[in-house]
Amino acid sequence: MSATHHLIAGSRVEGQPVFSKNGKRLGKIDDLMIDKASGKTAYALMSFDGFLGLDKQYYPVPWDMLDYNPAKKAFVVPLTRTQIEAGHHVADKEVEDEIEWREKVHNYYGAIPYW
Repeated sequence: MSATHHLIAGSRVEGQPVFSKNGKRLGKIDDLMIDKASGKTAYALMSFDGFLGLDKQYYPVPWDMLDYNPAKKAFVVPLTRTQIEAGHHVADKEVEDEIEWREKVHNYYGAIPYW
């Protein structure tokens, strides 16, 4: 993605690697969660590379916390794997749509709510 492109298809984001600011690969984006009412991307559902995908967990990270790094062709977050794993996670891609749940996720990361 060059600097002149500001849009990307969701299907191209899926599978993109995610790195910490210190350059360590954390995992990948499995999916995006989009707010149906506003059309805003709310979360990137991240997962970690594991053994044969057993006990796969999805970690919703507020979209605004991810920065695209064109040199790496990947996203970068100001987080460690430990911080992400200690946060909220779900066993499937269907996350709760309760405002209370969204507030907990954003509060955990200290992120400004998108709504």
